Amino acid sequence: SYLIAAPELMAAAATNLASIERALSSAHAAAVSSITQVSAAAGDEVSAAIAALVSEQGQQYRALSAQAAAFHSEFVAALTTG
Repeated sequence: SYLIAAPELMAAAATNLASIERALSSAHAAAVSSITQVSAAAGDEVSAAIAALVSEQGQQYRALSAQAAAFHSEFVAALTTG
């Protein structure tokens, strides 16, 4: 079987993906500071441990999000350059 790629469809897909990237970047920017800098709700050890755990998860989210953004950018570039 043959694979046929229509350039106009690839360009439209790249445009759609770029708009998705903008929306995701905006949502990410709004969320990342609140999930990476969590204060303990109280002065006890449990509250401090939970705050540290949530902050660590936020840092992992930030790293994974950066990797996903890089992949997305490369994918869009591949669609636009052929």
